[in-house]
Amino acid sequence: MKENILLTTSPSTTRQLAQIDGSNDAITCKTDAAWDKNTKTAGFGWVLEGPPLIAPIHGSASQSFIGSPLVAEALAMRSALCMAQTRGIASLRVFTDNSTLVRAISGKHQSKEIIGVVHDIRVISSDFASISFSYFSRSKNSVADALAKASLQFHIL
Repeated sequence: MKENILLTTSPSTTRQLAQIDGSNDAITCKTDAAWDKNTKTAGFGWVLEGPPLIAPIHGSASQSFIGSPLVAEALAMRSALCMAQTRGIASLRVFTDNSTLVRAISGKHQSKEIIGVVHDIRVISSDFASISFSYFSRSKNSVADALAKASLQFHIL
C-alpha cells in the first residue's frame, strides 16, 4: 500500500507535489518509533538522506510518559521534521510504517490521541517548499527502526 499525501496550507499556498519517484531533489525522511508498554517510554529514530546531502543524517531521541505506539510514531515524525527544518531543507518526502498516522495527517482519519501532534506536524510542514507523507513497508525502515530501539533501550537503562 502506497499512500501519498499533498499538504495544502491555504488556496494561495498550495504546493504541487509529483508522485514520489526519486526524480526531484527532495530529501527522503524515514521515521520510526519504539514503545515500551510497561514503562510508557518511547524511542524515536529518523534518517534524512538523498542526493543533495553529502551523507545521511541520523537522529534519535527518547521520551517518557507516552501513552501509545501511535503517539510515539507521531512524536518521532514531529522530531524528524524539526530536524529537517533546522537544517534548512526545502523539499521533503516523509515515510513512515504507520498508515494510521499518514491518514491522520491527510485528514482522512481522526485520532483524538494524536490530534495535537498532527496539528504540530501540519504547522511545521508549512515551512517546507514541498512535502509529502507516505506509508511504506516496515522492512524498508531498518535504520530508523534500529535508531528508535537503541534510543528506547538507552532511556530505559
